[in-house]
Amino acid sequence: MGSRIAVIGSYAVGMTISTERFPQEGETVKGKNFKAMHGGKGSNQAVAASRMGAEVLYGGCVGNDSFGDGAIKLYEEEGIDSSYIIRSRENQSTGVGLIYINAKGENEIVIDLAANFELSPADIDRMLPEISKCKLLLMQLEIHMDTVLYAAKKCKELGIPVVLNPAPYNQMPEELLKYCEFLVPNQTEARAILGLDEDSSLSDEEVAKQIHKLGVRNVIVTLGSEGALLVNDTMCKKIEGIPVDAIDTTGAGDTFNGSFCVALAKGHTIEDAIKFANISAGLAVTKYGVIEGIPTREEVIKIAESNI
Repeated sequence: MGSRIAVIGSYAVGMTISTERFPQEGETVKGKNFKAMHGGKGSNQAVAASRMGAEVLYGGCVGNDSFGDGAIKLYEEEGIDSSYIIRSRENQSTGVGLIYINAKGENEIVIDLAANFELSPADIDRMLPEISKCKLLLMQLEIHMDTVLYAAKKCKELGIPVVLNPAPYNQMPEELLKYCEFLVPNQTEARAILGLDEDSSLSDEEVAKQIHKLGVRNVIVTLGSEGALLVNDTMCKKIEGIPVDAIDTTGAGDTFNGSFCVALAKGHTIEDAIKFANISAGLAVTKYGVIEGIPTREEVIKIAESNI
């Protein structure tokens, strides 16, 4: 199987435009610096995994439009197997996110994941023969929960480890957690899993331990610039990040998840995989843009203490 991994998830085009102030109802205001960029957590994580040296099988759904064409072109350029990317059967558009940024740096966002929600358990069945050849499956929560649950259950039956990044957070069936070998939330998502407010007084360690008790073998809570926290049956350990001058943290979590999975697939320990992912995510925040910021394996290896 080598270091082949499967990623199932979303693709969306992020379109940003800057304006001095947000318009009032019915008002038109001038904007500038319009940009359209590749996005979607699943897609970002697949690109990160490919750049980290894995052979990536990717499954998702995009529209029969120019944005969908752009997604397929991206995967070709990044060396990702897009054989199981489905074009919308219901005339849905490719997922989009509209981001308005004012002079204060505040933003307003409207998203429509559209075709992403067409990916179904039947589509997972078609992928299973190829997924069974992979070291692990990485997923997020920007597709239908039923599809995520079905894929996780099937992989559990096949003995394929499931890595779930529960983002953006949606309430999950407890059954799903039991199918996950690794759960990788950030601090906010981890608290949401337990039904806690973001400002809950519980420590990250206690939050992770409580999630572990729900049936997840390995809980990894990402801590931004501080690294990540690992909790399982044998340890509760914080693994430090690397010091960097961050200029854009968008997509750092996606880079972490894709990189972590590659290190695991290459046979490294969980701790070493987290160290590798911390370096990769740290480098990602030193550049603007998500896809633009994802480093190459060679860039990460230059900083890593050992050849992970």
